[in-house]
Parts: sequence; C-alpha cells; structure tokens
Amino acid sequence: MLPRCLGLAATLAVVWPSAALAQFIGPEATARGVTVLNRPRPDFDPLGVRLPGYRLDASLEGGVGYDDNLLPGQGRRRSGSFAEEALSVTGASMWTRHGIEATATQITRQHVRDSNLNWNDYAIGVAGRYDIGRASWLRLRYDHIRSHLDVDDLDVQQSGTRTPAPYDTDIVHAAGSVAFNQLRLGASLDYRWLRYQDVTVAGVRDPLSNNDHQSALGELNAEYSVLPGRALLGVVRLQDIRYDRAGQSGRDSLTWEVQGGAQYDVDGLWQARLLLGYRRRDYEQAGLKPLSGPAFEGQVVLTPSQLATVTVAIQRSIEESIRQDSVSYTRTSARAALDYEMLRNLIVTVGTRVERRDYPEDVGTVTDAIGVLEARWMLNRSMTLIGTFQHTERLSAPAGIQEYGRNQVLIRLRFAL
Repeated sequence: MLPRCLGLAATLAVVWPSAALAQFIGPEATARGVTVLNRPRPDFDPLGVRLPGYRLDASLEGGVGYDDNLLPGQGRRRSGSFAEEALSVTGASMWTRHGIEATATQITRQHVRDSNLNWNDYAIGVAGRYDIGRASWLRLRYDHIRSHLDVDDLDVQQSGTRTPAPYDTDIVHAAGSVAFNQLRLGASLDYRWLRYQDVTVAGVRDPLSNNDHQSALGELNAEYSVLPGRALLGVVRLQDIRYDRAGQSGRDSLTWEVQGGAQYDVDGLWQARLLLGYRRRDYEQAGLKPLSGPAFEGQVVLTPSQLATVTVAIQRSIEESIRQDSVSYTRTSARAALDYEMLRNLIVTVGTRVERRDYPEDVGTVTDAIGVLEARWMLNRSMTLIGTFQHTERLSAPAGIQEYGRNQVLIRLRFAL
C-alpha cells in the first residue's frame, strides 16, 4: 500500500507543474541549524491565523492503518485494522520581548474489532517567558498529559496486561538563564506527578495505581563559548522520586549525575553535541541494589546538501518500571535518520532506532530495533498526505517473554490553518 502511495505522489508531483519546484532558496533556508524538516517553504507552510500580537495555528489529521501483530509477544499472533485521528492547536504571542503560549493536542486510535486496544492521549499546556536584558530570561510552564504504555512495552507484557496502560502526568517546569560575556549559566526545576489507571483483564484487576509517584528534578548547567559555534558544556542533575502509597515507600530513590562535554559546529556542514559522565541511583529500601554507571547523551546533525539531513543520537538514562520485581531499569538507545527532499513538496524520512533495557536483580535484558519509512506529500498550504511504515523487531528478551516482529502501516491526511 505504501509503495503505491509513494509512487502516486511522485507521479502527480511531476505531472502537475508547481512553481515551488523552481522557487529561489533564500538565505533563511540555508542558515546554520536549518534542516530539511524545518526549512521555510513559503509556498507550502501554513499561514496560521494572525491576531493583534498573536498567532493561532491548528491542524486536524485523520487516517487508517493496519497492524499485523496486535498483541506482540503475548500468545497467538493476530492482526487488525484501525482508524487514527489527531488534533493540535497552538496560540502564541508575537511580541518583541517576553512571550506566552498555550497548546492543546489530542490523538486517538480506534481498532475495528479489538476495542480493548483503543487509546486516547491528549495534552494541554501553558507557558510564559520573561526576558531580562539582552541574553537572560526566566520561563515557567505547566502541562497536563494523558498518555499510555503500549501493549509492546515489556513492563506491560510481564504484568500480564493485554491492554494499553493509561497514566496522567502533571508537570510544572521552571527555568532561567543568564549570560556573562562568553559564559552562560542556567538552572531548572521539573516537578512531576504520575498517576496510573488500574486495568482489568479477564475479570482480574491489575492495581497499576500502586506505581503512582512524584518526581523532582533539578539541573544546573554551564556553557562556555570558546569560538562562535563551539562551546564547553557542564551539567549537574539531582532527582528525588517518592511513591504515594505507604507500602511502596521502599521504592523511593535519590539520583545524582554529573556530565561534561562540548558543542561543535563545523562551517554549518555538521553540528555535534556530546555529554559524558556518571550517574547513581540509591533506594530507600536497603535490599534494593543501587543503579550506577556511565551516563551520556549526544547528537550529531550532518547537512551534506540542502536536500538531505542526517541525524544520529545516543542516550543512556534510568527509567521507572511498573513491575513489582524491578523498580527501575537502565535504558540505552541509539537512533539514526535521513530526511531527504525528493521534491520541494515531497519529503521522505528513513530512520532506525535500537533500544536496550537492563533490569537489575537478575530480571534480564530486552533489546528492540525499530525501522521507520515515512513520506510527506504537501499538496498545498493546508493539506498534507502522510504515509508511514514501521517495523519492530524484538531481538532479545528475558526468559518467558517471546521475541517477535511487528509491522504497522498508516495513511493519513492532514489539514492545517
């Protein structure tokens, strides 16, 4: 289905003359940091709604898809089709100084036969920025997010839950930055409340709400500019996690990490940012073994031409688990993507991601590999046709968990203001 759509998109784009194909590419499209995905396209970028001092942007998507493995790693393989709908609204100020913003997003997936696999995610947020002088600012943001753990998540599979596991997150984020000549200092505080919904499978209730917890993450960072586009970086983070249920207090933890690195820009051809350091998490319960080891995060963006952008990123972090036999796990991920502008209004993305989870207490490890092929055909300012194919392969899993392959295809049409 997807190859036919891509072929049709390419054929029609050639047959139908388009002024955008011969459009002059101005300096704003070739500046440093501009990629294939964020490059201005005046003939195809939505105009939005302009109000006095503000701009309103909105989009609505709808489409259909097919999944050949609805319950991966959980018994007999079965397939099915689904419909997906997404809505996004953003309002932001266009002031010279300071700024406010409000956002709302929603995405729903409805399966044709397996209604127990349906999910509805949404988010609302408000933010404000106060500018101090030329290069200093304060920012405050609040978000409420409804999300879910999908059925291919290892924690969901091992809990025996055969449905998505929904949870709500409230986030208060405060940050500030100040500059002294070549030195920039920043600080932030991120406070989160996570609340899980209990699910019932075959008449048995799974008390996921036992995993409700609060997280406070503080960060101090420094950036020293050696030359334009080249800087030395330093980050210190401290995270405190507290569980709401009294019986879960042994899972409370304190995490600290220190990282240092550099940011480097080579003539706009490629930009790199890499941080490397050490992280340790200690638990309230004496019997729980601390998690410690190297911490790193990095990204390289290569722009060999105006038609292609290559992105490579790596990260190692500690994440919370909803399993009763393991509080946390170490997550190591690597991803690579190529965004290619086949035509001025046709962008193809090829990407892959590998993720490894290491669970303590001899629970085991799991490794997943995901490949994505996506094509975006911009019909005009308001309409974009998007085709996505994703293949997921479980390369390794702990004892009792099946390895599997999963293919998903989704075709959707996007309308934007």
